[in-house]
Amino acid sequence: MSFLFRPCALEMDEEAYAAFLIQHHDELNLPYSFPMKLSFMGGPLILGKGLLLFREEPYEIAGAAGFVCGTGEHDYEDQHICQIEIAFIRKEYRGTRLFANGLHALIDLMKKTSPGVQQVQFWVRADDCRLDRLLSKFTALPGASKSPVNHLILYKIPFSELEGYVQKRVAATRP
Repeated sequence: MSFLFRPCALEMDEEAYAAFLIQHHDELNLPYSFPMKLSFMGGPLILGKGLLLFREEPYEIAGAAGFVCGTGEHDYEDQHICQIEIAFIRKEYRGTRLFANGLHALIDLMKKTSPGVQQVQFWVRADDCRLDRLLSKFTALPGASKSPVNHLILYKIPFSELEGYVQKRVAATRP
C-alpha cells in the first residue's frame, strides 16, 4: 500500500480535513463533548497546520493530524511549543511503519511552518494502556516527560530529540 501525506494548504484540503475528522469523531479517543472535540479538530486550521494522509489506491483519506503553535494557557504566545491536537489513522491502516512515516511528515511540517519550535507536546487519555505502550518510547528520550493531569497524561518532548528518533524509525522501516 502506498500513502501520500499532504499539508492542508487549500480550502478544499481544510474542508476534507474537517469533514474526515467530524465523520470519525467517535473514534478519536478524546474524552470530551462534541463541541470541545470540534475545537481540537479545528484549532490546527486556525492556529497551526493540518495534515492529511491519503491511501493512493483507492485514493481516499486514511488519516489526519494537526498541531497548533503555542498553548492556550499562554495565549498562544509561546510559539516555541507545538502542541499536537489531533492524530488519527483509520483502524484498517494502522501500523508501525505508517505511524512513523506520518509522524515524520508532521515533524517536517512543524519544522517548515514553525522554525523556532523547541518542544512538542500532546495529551492522551490516562486509561489507554495500548497507547501508553506505544508512547513510552517517547518518554525514554532525553528531556522528555510524562505528567498525569486529572484523567489525562501530558507528554512533552524536545523537538530535536523527537525529530532524531523519528528519522531513525523511518530509516529502519524502509525496505
